[in-house]
Amino acid sequence: MTTTGRKTRGAIRNSAAASAATIPLIALEGVNVELNGRRVLHNITWRLDPGQHWAVLGPNGAGKSTFLRLIRGEIWPAANGGGIRRYGFDGELTESPIGVKQKVALVSAEQQTRYMRTEWHMKAWQVVFTGLFDSELMYHHPSDAQLDQVRAAMHELGIDALWDADFHKLSQGQLRKVLIARALVRKPPVLICDEIGVGLDTHARHGLLSAIARVAEDGTQILMTSHRREELLDVIGNRLELRGGRQVPSAESAVPSPESRVLSPDSGLRTRDSGLGTRDSGLATPDSARSTQHFLLDIRNASVALDEGGTVVLHDVTWRMNVGEHWMIVGDNGAGKTTLLKLILGEIWPAEGGSIDRFGVRGFKDVWEIKRRIGFVSHDLQARYHHDVTARQAVGTGFSASVGWLTTLTTEQASRVDEVLAELGLTQLADRSLQRMSYGQARKVLVARALVHRPRLLILDEVFDGLDANFRAELRAIFQRLSETTGIILVSHHEGDRLPCITHQLNIHGGRVEL
Repeated sequence: MTTTGRKTRGAIRNSAAASAATIPLIALEGVNVELNGRRVLHNITWRLDPGQHWAVLGPNGAGKSTFLRLIRGEIWPAANGGGIRRYGFDGELTESPIGVKQKVALVSAEQQTRYMRTEWHMKAWQVVFTGLFDSELMYHHPSDAQLDQVRAAMHELGIDALWDADFHKLSQGQLRKVLIARALVRKPPVLICDEIGVGLDTHARHGLLSAIARVAEDGTQILMTSHRREELLDVIGNRLELRGGRQVPSAESAVPSPESRVLSPDSGLRTRDSGLGTRDSGLATPDSARSTQHFLLDIRNASVALDEGGTVVLHDVTWRMNVGEHWMIVGDNGAGKTTLLKLILGEIWPAEGGSIDRFGVRGFKDVWEIKRRIGFVSHDLQARYHHDVTARQAVGTGFSASVGWLTTLTTEQASRVDEVLAELGLTQLADRSLQRMSYGQARKVLVARALVHRPRLLILDEVFDGLDANFRAELRAIFQRLSETTGIILVSHHEGDRLPCITHQLNIHGGRVEL
């Protein structure tokens, strides 16, 4: 650093410290960030003052996740011309990020993905306990006082009953609540909520947002990112919008109204000319007529137990999905939706006395053939892609229904990979590693993977979560077109995600289905 540079920074510090009331908790001045030799944030100037709550907005790939890592001190401004990042948590401005992560807690869908990739055998309370040290494993024996802190954090989220639960066996909604408790256990000055509503049912989202609102009332600064306007807290009065790693001027940035961000059931058709008319809903087809039609799935008297103790999670399920039908599956977190999908995919089998047949064939039990005929997208699947594979390679694994098994593709298969990448606007990401993509970008790649082998059945498990409104609309149009030749099962906690092609709904409660 030059002498002039040191004097300039010293003058900035002295000026900012002149009045304690003006000292920000976090301040960025002309900050640039480079990752892997590529500039991903450009000239960001922003500050978080005491009493403020912010929404960080922008489409997938805009740089939001990088921005959050920057303000938590996980990455540095660029080495040359990187600008200035300062912290004022202790009443004096400093450029050192030491201890910042203990003051700026984070909960995100990506964080949950990282936990799900591990093979650690941890109880829910142990995960919450690690939040006291911002570690991922337990390195300390808990004191009675620390256990009381853990109990208080779990009680605040209403998850006392999960204390001794195996973390990896929790539902997605339960996992999120445990991670929120982990973030709150040390009562941080700042809490970042990065797409925390992903995968949560309506009741769970409302409870979670209410708990965070109470935390804000107690003085914690809240930063939120979400592609769904209804998930932003009312207390948020400031916004930062990023596009292409650049800050959108405040006059152009706006938090859209809920009406403009929640998709109507047919909004996907209006975004692109799909050439499709309105389908007959099929809801009035008598059961007697449906039983004679060709089926994609025929499940009869299927019960499923997932542990040695014989705890039944699906009870006597009987459900038939015929060719030409499209179903939406709804139910609260922990209701049994994930188990039902695993049953369909051939990953588990019903107990004796139950059966499941697929694609009009009785006794179809070849698991790999089943998977090759089904396209599947889910948060759990995305969590399994933790190896350094490119988008093109990940999409290619759809042919073998594998995750890490990379085989040599035929010329026809390689051409199909490029075709589906282009259809979803992913050509520029084809040779980029999934590990260097945003959460939303990686989700788009997995949609391409699900479509690459032209499946007969497409299962979409919360497929729209974590995606911006424009791409949600684009996907809706794509799925609508596919519905003419492919059966679709959509699992979602958002009524606004319902596709126009949906003909039937299956409700699941406590492992039991209602048609």
